[in-house]
Amino acid sequence: MLSTSKHGALTLSSILFKHLTPLTAFSPFSSKPNSNFTTPNQISTIPKQPAARTRVPQASDPVSASVVNSVCSLLSRETAHVDSLLSGFKHELSSEVVLQVLMNYKQLGRRKTLDFFSWAGFQMRFQFDDCVVEYMADFLGRRKLFDDIKCLLLTVSLHKGRVSCRTVSTCIRFLGRQGRIKEALCVFEEMESKFGCKPDNLVYNNVLYVLCKKESSGHLIDFALAVFRRIESPDMYSYSNMLVGLCKFGRFETAVEVFGEMCGTGLVPTRSAVNVLIGELCLLSAKEAAVAKVRVKHVRRPFKILVPNVHEKSGAIQPALGVFWEVYKLGLLPSTFVIIRLLSELCQLGKMEEAVRVLKAVEGRKQSCIEEGFCIVMKGLCEHCCVEEASHLYGRMLSQGMKPKLSIYNSIICMLCKLGNLDGAESVFKIMNKKRCLPDSCTYSALVHAYCEAGKWKAAYDLMIEMLGLGCSAPFHTYSLVDKLLRENEQMDLCFKLERKLETQILEKLCKDGRLEDAYEKLKSMIEKGFYPPVYARDAFKNAFRKYGKLKIAQDLLQTIDDIDNNEEKQLTNEPIDRSIFHRQLKKTMMQTNGRARKDQTSNEVVL
Repeated sequence: MLSTSKHGALTLSSILFKHLTPLTAFSPFSSKPNSNFTTPNQISTIPKQPAARTRVPQASDPVSASVVNSVCSLLSRETAHVDSLLSGFKHELSSEVVLQVLMNYKQLGRRKTLDFFSWAGFQMRFQFDDCVVEYMADFLGRRKLFDDIKCLLLTVSLHKGRVSCRTVSTCIRFLGRQGRIKEALCVFEEMESKFGCKPDNLVYNNVLYVLCKKESSGHLIDFALAVFRRIESPDMYSYSNMLVGLCKFGRFETAVEVFGEMCGTGLVPTRSAVNVLIGELCLLSAKEAAVAKVRVKHVRRPFKILVPNVHEKSGAIQPALGVFWEVYKLGLLPSTFVIIRLLSELCQLGKMEEAVRVLKAVEGRKQSCIEEGFCIVMKGLCEHCCVEEASHLYGRMLSQGMKPKLSIYNSIICMLCKLGNLDGAESVFKIMNKKRCLPDSCTYSALVHAYCEAGKWKAAYDLMIEMLGLGCSAPFHTYSLVDKLLRENEQMDLCFKLERKLETQILEKLCKDGRLEDAYEKLKSMIEKGFYPPVYARDAFKNAFRKYGKLKIAQDLLQTIDDIDNNEEKQLTNEPIDRSIFHRQLKKTMMQTNGRARKDQTSNEVVL
């Protein structure tokens, strides 16, 4: 019979309990009793687990391989006590045999694996090789049996066995992953006094991993820095863990100093550490450049306001650039995301020369980000009106077979329009049409504004009509600017056509979105203004109302347009008509249509 924990799961400490009662009743790293250790009162029967078919790893010695096969066969098929089953193998035990048997845990099951290790340990007085203890610590850690790992370490050390640094580092790593930071640090601080094991770089690196990556409060970052300073010869993982921790908790100046020390030793940081360092410095630069607090003193009660920050105060971008060039010299590049963030921040701050240099550096070595990088730098050059540089970069894009996106063409056109180079803007507009890149409202708006400023009302009107014809929504200020220019040049017919085109587009959009009430009011206002939408707009209006079962309302309103059209035809054929009778009939039809719409709305059948 074997002991189990309070949850019914077998543990190593429960197996060793009757042999190590004075030692395992308390955790070796705490003064309080360990509630996870079991007592003899918790004895119960554990059901037999089916044996898994796994290949037995062969030992180097044929005799040892035979012993391993025999032991695994007996343990997987027999249910008797381990001591009685394996009594004939006591003198055949060795660290190699024990390790090979433990590696067959899938065949033996967890219960018999722990049972065998306990039996073999007492037979060999826990004088195992390092590989056996290390394997067992990893076995227990993967199953989250942390108290059993402590019991293992204490049992081996009390029997004058060897506890290696790798075993301690395994314990620290698993404890840290589960957020048991204090227990991991306790193991680290007592490893020399309890186990006679002096920490090496592997132990130090695991401690820094726990303190810098798994600890989230930031209270132990100074302790992590002190541990780092205790390392005689830090390696790349020591430096990298420290860099991640310092950036994580906002200690950027110290992080840059540690990075400088690392470069002085000739070590290359890990890619994740470089990503964190450059990415966090760029994020800090963005925060610095976003807003700044300014105190207003010349008032009765001084107060602070937020204003846009000046670019010169964003000093975090310079360390980020320095880190990038250092790792670039060492043959390492950050991830695509970090490179794009760096380019974006440089363009935001107006450091276009540095942005172009970074882009050229990664152009031949980081193809995954090159197209997006070109777009970002191209937009930055256009925003800062760097015409020659933008033209050169655009040529490089075409020479490399890239297809510029619409946003790039828009940036170039906006830049040329801002500089008053209408011929150049028209040339770029023709090029994008040849490249089959459809313009959007931003493209047309930039050109229309430029034509209006130059007083070219004909070109502005043609572009505006073309824009509306493609279904692009025109901003109100753009339409107002063109309308004003047409009125100044006494082009009232064109104003009327443009307004009708805009009203028709709005009506179509309302019908498409299903906003029947707004569409009804829009068509009504158009009729009152004398704007009669074309046939395709009337069909869209009718179909939208038919979809919601309100076709009758749409037909009544459209009938008024048909009556007006018939009246115009009669007027053209010189037939006598009575306009007073026609206007009374039109007013009566409109009132009936409005009344019917209100009635339907109060009945809650369909809301227009």
